[in-house]
Amino acid sequence: MLALLVLLALNHVYAKFFMEALLPVFRWEIAQIDDAYRVLDLTLSQQGADTVLRLEVGVARDIVIGGQVLPADPRARANVSTLAGHLTQPAILALAMIFAWPPRRAGEYPLRALVASAGLALVILIDVPFVLWAELWDIHVTAFEPGRFSPLLLWRDFLQGGGRFALGLAVGVLAVAAGQRLMFCGKKDPQ
Repeated sequence: MLALLVLLALNHVYAKFFMEALLPVFRWEIAQIDDAYRVLDLTLSQQGADTVLRLEVGVARDIVIGGQVLPADPRARANVSTLAGHLTQPAILALAMIFAWPPRRAGEYPLRALVASAGLALVILIDVPFVLWAELWDIHVTAFEPGRFSPLLLWRDFLQGGGRFALGLAVGVLAVAAGQRLMFCGKKDPQ
């Protein structure tokens, strides 16, 4: 419980810095995953009491959906957003788990943190940019082909329905297990 409280306090102090540092990475990633959009802006902004990641795009090429064509138009713009807190939720859960779970030896903590860092980097890259992309895609699906099956929209629904918590916990469990395994690799387990 103490680990979670400390992490929440650190999140409150450093989350904005962390999020701003990732904006260029997200901007690049979104540009790479779908060339139908031209990223015009990706910023942190206030929406009421919430801090959100706001993405503004232009349509870079024609988009065909439901047998209809949405032509590329340099004046066309779309804005979508997601809560900025979504970015840090998996990390807080994973780090709380790796620091709260009792180690067999104190040397496990750095190993756990190293494994968790790699796992969390992957989670971050498949979470927020894909949710923003799905929100863009949902605009087209809603307008041109409601009810269309879309793996991207299912992924967004999974993440927003608790999936990012599950991914954070999974990273934490894997980091604890890997930390123990790496600590005792080639050595006799003390238990």
